[in-house]
Amino acid sequence: MNWSHSTLKTLLEKNQNWLIESEGDCLSVSNDEGFDAFIYAGSEQLLVETALFPASAVKDSAKLNDLILRTHQLMPLTTICIHQIGDEDFYVAFGSLSINSKESVVLEEIEALFANVGDFLDMYNEFLKEESVV
Repeated sequence: MNWSHSTLKTLLEKNQNWLIESEGDCLSVSNDEGFDAFIYAGSEQLLVETALFPASAVKDSAKLNDLILRTHQLMPLTTICIHQIGDEDFYVAFGSLSINSKESVVLEEIEALFANVGDFLDMYNEFLKEESVV
């Protein structure tokens, strides 16, 4: 399958626990736990991502970044980066896969991202400023 915006939307709408909306070139997927992910179908890969917290919410970015680099492999299929959204940097959890991935692989990637978001937030919570705790 060579995924496009419309074929992805059709696949994702089959999951009754997800709310799917088009937002420009991306699809927004919200799960029943209140997490939101964005999916983009590029020419060679699919990108699935969710913002974890703004960089400005971090008390000690050097220590947090060190922990992330030492532990992110503990969460299957998900990596963390810092990405600018609007005018602000955010820590973002993401996964990427081939544009030719099977349906089951696409769904697994999204489900893994949703499962890992809560774990990331719990693991990194001590590095967030008190007023920013999720």
